[in-house]
Amino acid sequence: MYQYQSKIRLDLVTLNVVNIDLETQYYQKVLGLDVLSQDERGVDLGIKESQVKLIRLEKVKSDDTKTYGLYHLALVLPTRSDLGNFLTHLLENEFPVVGAANHGYSEAIYLEDLEGNGIEIYQDNDEKVWNRQADKIIGMTETLDADSLLADATDSNKNYKLPVLTRMGHIHLSVADVVEESNFYQKLFEMTEKFAINSASWISSGNYHHHFAFNNWTGTKLNNHTTDLPGLLEFLVYVNDKDYFNQIKEQAKQLKGLQTADEEKLIIEDRSGNEIIVKLEEK
Repeated sequence: MYQYQSKIRLDLVTLNVVNIDLETQYYQKVLGLDVLSQDERGVDLGIKESQVKLIRLEKVKSDDTKTYGLYHLALVLPTRSDLGNFLTHLLENEFPVVGAANHGYSEAIYLEDLEGNGIEIYQDNDEKVWNRQADKIIGMTETLDADSLLADATDSNKNYKLPVLTRMGHIHLSVADVVEESNFYQKLFEMTEKFAINSASWISSGNYHHHFAFNNWTGTKLNNHTTDLPGLLEFLVYVNDKDYFNQIKEQAKQLKGLQTADEEKLIIEDRSGNEIIVKLEEK
C-alpha cells in the first residue's frame, strides 16, 4: 500500500439506503465487512479486528429522484495478493462485478451494491510504474490481468473478510460541472489536479494519484442531492493540523459552502449538495 504524504485522511462514508437489512447483508457477504455498531438510525460497518468504521448505512424512504452524488467510494487494500484474494472470493461465490481495470497507478475491481451505489476495491501499484509527468499522474484504463492477480492470491475461504489495513482510498463523485466542482475541492483542501479529461478530473493532496474525482457522465440535468434521498449522505475527512483546519474553514466560508463550524468539526456542502464533514484529530 502506497504511504502517500497528505494533509487529509479520508474516513467513514455514509449512505442512505431503502432496505437497510439487505444492504447490510450485501456489505457483509460481498465486501467482507463486519457490523461494528447499530442504532435506531443505521448500521456501522468496518473491520472488526481494528474497529475501523468504513461505511455507515442509514435508512430512508424510497425515492426515484435522480440526483448527482456518489459515483463510487473506493477502498484500498494493502497488497496485490489481497486484491487477488478478493477476486477469488467474488468468483468462488459468483458475485456480480460491473468492471475491472488496470489504471497504471492502481488495479481496480468495480461493483454496485443492491441499490446502485458504486464501489471500487483496489490496490496501488508500485510507485515506480506510475506515469508521473511533472506534478501530474497520468491514469489509463487497460484490461485487468485477472490471471496474474489470481496467481498472487494467498487465501481462499468461505468466511472472507477485508484485510485489517483496508482504508478509504478515494471518493469519486457524479457532478453537473466538473471544472466548478473540482475547483471547489482544490481550493477547499489546497489540492492539485493530477489528471483530467473533458468530462472528468482527478485531484489530490500530496503525491497520491487522487483523493477525489469528479465526472459529468450522467449528464447536466439531474437534481442536486438532498439528505433525505437514497445515495450518498456524507463523508468524513480528518485533518491533524489546527492551522490547516482553520484554513479549510475560511476557504469554506469564501466558497459559501460552510454550514456549521466549531473548534473540532466543520460541515460543508459542495456545489452538488454533498455534505463534507471535516474533523480535527490529534497528532
